[in-house]
Amino acid sequence: MKSTVQRMALAAGGLLLLLAPEAFAACGSSVAKTGVAAARLIAPNALKLSATSQEGGGSNSIVGLWNTTFLIGAGPGIYDQGFEQWHSDGTELNLDNAVPPILGNVCVGVYTQVGPRTYKLRHVTWNWDLSGNLTGTFLLIMTVQVDPHGDTFAGTYVTDSFDLAGNVIPAFHAEGVVSGTRITVD
Repeated sequence: MKSTVQRMALAAGGLLLLLAPEAFAACGSSVAKTGVAAARLIAPNALKLSATSQEGGGSNSIVGLWNTTFLIGAGPGIYDQGFEQWHSDGTELNLDNAVPPILGNVCVGVYTQVGPRTYKLRHVTWNWDLSGNLTGTFLLIMTVQVDPHGDTFAGTYVTDSFDLAGNVIPAFHAEGVVSGTRITVD
């Protein structure tokens, strides 16, 4: 009986957290900072990860599909993770796993090459509350370098969320290191 009551209390508490009327930051949120993203990490064995890559612009290119992980600071805590598609026209698309789709888990960006195998990304999305109301915007600035074989990248990121008036929301600020592993067909 005691364990049933404890389970019901835990379930009710979790439901209250999900239904809380606060704003959430898309593409990396305070939810992710508390460990939800770590619990939802995709097992690397479930993905077909590249051993070598010549797709989408050669081994020095960022073009392609990546499994990207953002750490809080230098880690080991995970801030966010997503599938990220870098296109040859300088645009980027990310499907984020730290934020539920109802809160906006798709982000878009633009990037440019700033050095040998080095790329700078400006990545944005809208932020929503659980009632579907727009609460502001999210911004991620990231600089990464692709390894000489084109299999991985590593670098740094900074994120901020802004309310509808354009004011920074300090609780949603994050920065740290980011890494990616290329996903290929083979």
